[in-house]
Amino acid sequence: MREKHCRRQYRRDRTDREADYRSALARSVRRKSDDCRYGLAIMVSEAVEHRQTDDATLAHSFRDLVERWKNDTGHWSSTTRRIADPSYLRIIGLARKSTGHQLEKLLLLELQNEPDEWFDALAAITGANPVKPEHDFDEAVNAWVGWGHKEGII
Repeated sequence: MREKHCRRQYRRDRTDREADYRSALARSVRRKSDDCRYGLAIMVSEAVEHRQTDDATLAHSFRDLVERWKNDTGHWSSTTRRIADPSYLRIIGLARKSTGHQLEKLLLLELQNEPDEWFDALAAITGANPVKPEHDFDEAVNAWVGWGHKEGII
């Protein structure tokens, strides 16, 4: 008889412990969920502020690299050498810091205002290439600018 009583008590204790555990777990999940929502709200507000400063920083870095690239390679006739320049490659690398289509917009506007050899950078960043093999330089510029308008980037 004592053995049955002990088993019943053990089951009751176990059931109580499981119930306590489940309720503690539920409280913890609710608390973590509330903390996560609060933390997420803070992170989102910080991200918006950070993005605004990042946009300005990205545009500034882009302008500096473009100026350096044009000064360093403007006198070269070899397109291959020009696009292998570290400044040109760093411009492509800015895509990692770009949000949305910001870098593409900067490149397309630069191409539109001061046409230069930005085709390879745009192709590398966007994965697109609207230029046909038979296009000359001006047609290639127009193809990329048209692509930017079609995609809603500029």
